[in-house]
Amino acid sequence: CAKADTLSINTFDPPNSLYTVNNTCLLDSAVFANTSLSPIMGSTASWSWNFGDGSGLNTTVLNPHHLYAVPGNYQTTLITYSSNLACPDTLQDSITVFPMPVANFGFTNVCLNVAMVFNDLSTVSSGSITGWFWNFGDGTPVSIIQNPNHVYAVPGSYTVSLMVTTNNGCKNTVSKVIVVHALPVAKFSTSNVCDGSLVQFNDLSNILATDTIQSWSWNFGDASPVYNNQNSSHLYPAPGFYTVKLLVVSSFGCKDSISKISIINPNPIVGFTSNDTIGCEPLCISFLNSSTILSDANKKWAWDLGDGNSISNSQSFDHCYTNDSVFVATFYSVTLTVTSDSGCVSALTKNNYITVYPNPNASFTVQPKTAIITNPLISISDLSTGTNFWNWNFGDGSDTSSLSDPLPHSYADTGAYTITLITSTQYNCIDTAYQTIIIEPDFVFYIPNAFTPDGDGINDSFTGKGIFIKNFEMMIFDRWGNLIFFSDEINKPWDGKINDGSEIAPVDVYVYVVKITGFNKSKHVYRGIVTLVR
Repeated sequence: CAKADTLSINTFDPPNSLYTVNNTCLLDSAVFANTSLSPIMGSTASWSWNFGDGSGLNTTVLNPHHLYAVPGNYQTTLITYSSNLACPDTLQDSITVFPMPVANFGFTNVCLNVAMVFNDLSTVSSGSITGWFWNFGDGTPVSIIQNPNHVYAVPGSYTVSLMVTTNNGCKNTVSKVIVVHALPVAKFSTSNVCDGSLVQFNDLSNILATDTIQSWSWNFGDASPVYNNQNSSHLYPAPGFYTVKLLVVSSFGCKDSISKISIINPNPIVGFTSNDTIGCEPLCISFLNSSTILSDANKKWAWDLGDGNSISNSQSFDHCYTNDSVFVATFYSVTLTVTSDSGCVSALTKNNYITVYPNPNASFTVQPKTAIITNPLISISDLSTGTNFWNWNFGDGSDTSSLSDPLPHSYADTGAYTITLITSTQYNCIDTAYQTIIIEPDFVFYIPNAFTPDGDGINDSFTGKGIFIKNFEMMIFDRWGNLIFFSDEINKPWDGKINDGSEIAPVDVYVYVVKITGFNKSKHVYRGIVTLVR
């Protein structure tokens, strides 16, 4: 007996597990990309990731990221479950986690302008380091050299970074602070001096506040020992040019130096001469500078002549000395001070170089100073001092006298006479005195009271007569006060005519006025009447 029955059954296909993952570096998460295919019947329901490093399964994330703690090779597994009876599909793959390099470098801080050497000290546990990327922290281009040198343009602190890359592409970076120490700036002040003077050297060096200057070294350029104080002074043995060098060193050991020329100028060698040194007052002397100098040039000359007078900027000149005494000689010391164009000064004094003998003081009086020719006797009295000898000249060509007080002198004619007294001393120094005396004329004048201008040659004109007349004026007036004649010469008389000589004056009485100035400037006026008779 048989019986048959028919049943329907379903056979479900599983999902197809697929994923990709790339090898990675330690500290970088491995990225898993799930590309699984869903089953034809049903759909994908869940996933289960096993990363092979003992960590827990991941059943929630479709495309998980996983960070491995230790480098190495790991077997990874993806199990995909379908929605029908959870049919699973499993796929395994391997991933390599490469070790990270340990970036490191060594260096030594340097002074400015010195190349800093960077030594790569980076390591990796497996593989090799194949790339270096240096950032020097000063904005300059990066370097890809393993062990570079770098010169910094400005002192200071810089953060230097090194990123290294392994042959597997793993990278690591390290940063360190380096210091570029400032250079000291060597400076000093000095001045040129004259031979025999100390030269002062004052340090003016400086450095940024991050460092300090620790030592100074002076080389004076004349084979003397090096001097190590901050400031110094030095006495050079001779004039000349010397190269002075200052070396300064900072607390870090950075150095700078500077050289300057120190000039030791020569002093003038002072000398002078004169054409004379002794004589009577006033003693006029010609001075001549004879100073010299080894180099440079003498520029200024200042003379102290010893008598309160000074002369500046003259090499040769004349000067007259006096002696206010009439009894003793006077001595003068002369000093010449010479200044070179470098400002060096030397002086020479010749003590009691000039001797000035006194002059006598010639003096006398005369009595009277003005006399008239009718009494021309002049008395002379000597008032001289410091005198040993006298010589009188009376100015009229008569005999001279050598007496201290000569006899009264009589003059033979009118005029002005200069009496001269020349006195001398035992040093043959002389002085002269003068007095002018005047012998005046004795004034005389007369005038008639009538004249007869009739042409007979007797009393034909009217004028005055006299002697020692300097100026003469005569005016004739008629009875009504009209001026009818004028003369300014005594030898130009009135001839009895009027109206410029065109008419004959009538017989009458006329008034005259005569004004006369004598040679002694005395003035006289004569008024009267004159009768014209024909």
